[in-house]
Amino acid sequence: MSLFASSQPDARPAEPTAPASPAFSAATNNKKSPATVIAKGVRLEGEFKSQGDVLIEGEVRGTIITDGLLTLGPEALLKASVTATDAIVAGKLEGNINIKRRLEIKGTANLTGDIICETVTVESGAVLQGNMKAGVVQTPAPVPVKPTVPVPSFVKTEETSKETKTS
Repeated sequence: MSLFASSQPDARPAEPTAPASPAFSAATNNKKSPATVIAKGVRLEGEFKSQGDVLIEGEVRGTIITDGLLTLGPEALLKASVTATDAIVAGKLEGNINIKRRLEIKGTANLTGDIICETVTVESGAVLQGNMKAGVVQTPAPVPVKPTVPVPSFVKTEETSKETKTS
């Protein structure tokens, strides 16, 4: 018999674990956990930039820009312009949203504003008010290139048109 050993098993009850919210489960489905979490009861105002995933279950007003996945929980309120690579929206969003790849709108979502995205899925029950452009591949506007070869004087260009108007 040992002085400190007990012959009975440890009788402590297991510690309860908090259930994950549906939005958190959706955001972390087979992925790493979000880089930033704005919890229920938290309110942020201003410009918010992130290079990773963002989960919002509270309230945000202003501008949100993320290079990752933006997840808006079912009880969240977002009054902001949004730019993200991918997004899952289950709460209330008021503002324009620009998604580079995939936008998933859950049945509990209420969106007011213009939407631009490459791919969109909308569940039954979602409320959408505004304009939508889906299938839009986001490419930068072409930059005009000035010719490097001298242009003959009989060909009109912007520069030669300006010269003849001032003469």
